[in-house]
Amino acid sequence: MIQQKINKNMKETLASVTRENKKIVRYGRSPKGYGFAIFALKNIMPGEVVSHGYGKLSDQQTSNFSIQIGLKTHIIPSKWTGKYWNHSCEPNCYVKTRENGFPTLFALREIKSGEEIVYGYYMTEFTWSEKAVETTIPCKCGSTKCRGKIPSFSQLTSKEKKKYFLYLSSYLKKLT
Repeated sequence: MIQQKINKNMKETLASVTRENKKIVRYGRSPKGYGFAIFALKNIMPGEVVSHGYGKLSDQQTSNFSIQIGLKTHIIPSKWTGKYWNHSCEPNCYVKTRENGFPTLFALREIKSGEEIVYGYYMTEFTWSEKAVETTIPCKCGSTKCRGKIPSFSQLTSKEKKKYFLYLSSYLKKLT
């Protein structure tokens, strides 16, 4: 069902979402060493939309730049639709799944203009495949709460899964 909705509106949606995202964020080099990232163009209040994710569907996780939207469904986003959504152990955004199955980032707290946009990859990723770079690279978020690694949902403790429940992709909420 998700794939039918996504495929039907793909071209129109990518263009319109890119336009919307460009009003809220810009992309550039991450000062944390992640390569590219997205940054707020203006102050964003808690609960406001930060960025919509879209992309080509894949039935498997790629080595990097994919976002999981279902147990066996990932998207391969463009630079304006999620490719540079970076991880932090202390995120300023959370994920909500839209009706069409794609993710949207919302501000978890006030985000200042120019601030890097980050979320917890455990909010979308159930587990890491062997080829995922997240299994081999250390976390570089710089947070005082940094774990030193980038966890997937399956690597969280039961307590953490409950703590983050409201911020998870809808398919992950169904697993808890």
